[in-house]
Amino acid sequence: MNRQARRAYDLLYLLTFRELKLRYQDTFFGYLWSLVRPLLQGAVLYVVFSKIIRLDVEDYGLVLLAGLFAWTWFHTSLTLCVGSFASNGALIKKVYFPRFVLPFATVLNNGIQFALSIPVLIILLLWRGYVPDWTWLIGIPYLVAVQGLLIMGIVLLLASFNVYFRDLEHLTDVFVGLIWFYLTPVIYPLSIVPERYQDWLLILNPMASIIEGWRDVFLQNQIPGLSLLPAIVFAIIFAALGSFSFRQMQGGFADAL
Repeated sequence: MNRQARRAYDLLYLLTFRELKLRYQDTFFGYLWSLVRPLLQGAVLYVVFSKIIRLDVEDYGLVLLAGLFAWTWFHTSLTLCVGSFASNGALIKKVYFPRFVLPFATVLNNGIQFALSIPVLIILLLWRGYVPDWTWLIGIPYLVAVQGLLIMGIVLLLASFNVYFRDLEHLTDVFVGLIWFYLTPVIYPLSIVPERYQDWLLILNPMASIIEGWRDVFLQNQIPGLSLLPAIVFAIIFAALGSFSFRQMQGGFADAL
């Protein structure tokens, strides 16, 4: 590892754990607060869709949480990271450092919180009689890698453009929190979507296949197969676009900010 790469790695490490520490500093429950929002949201959605609307899905609570925890990592990262460069204008103008670490630290921070939510889901799965096997050892890192690459590519692209087009921050919040959320099988399994739309949903929405992949691992003990291929392709494309856009635009960040 060369000196510049080592410096970027050390800075990324420090920023990630500094943000994680500051977020829960002086709180009694610590990281458990990161579970409160998805658990409460899951509880509300469970009551609405299983008791009021009566969505006929076996173990709906587990189906919901298996998708909701992963979606929370995606949603929170995009909405927080889109303004990473714009909100750190004073720092960017004063000193040079590998600027990509600003959004990446937030992505990793949220990724750690997602990892900390997995034991909670495992406890609930065991309580309901689900028994993990060796597929989890492959499936979990596999999905984390695909989803992490997708998130990092998207946030690097959005954060770079947001320096020059500040409305993108608000558009991202609306699009991801409302439109993309309901077009992704988070609060419903893919199986209840009309069959003629299922393939299109998997092909055009990378988070659809990722969410279903998490359910395959946790609820079926299956490693995602070809259904995850569109998400892998999207992750590679966004990683390339994000990296290219950042390299082309970062030279003008100081002037634009």
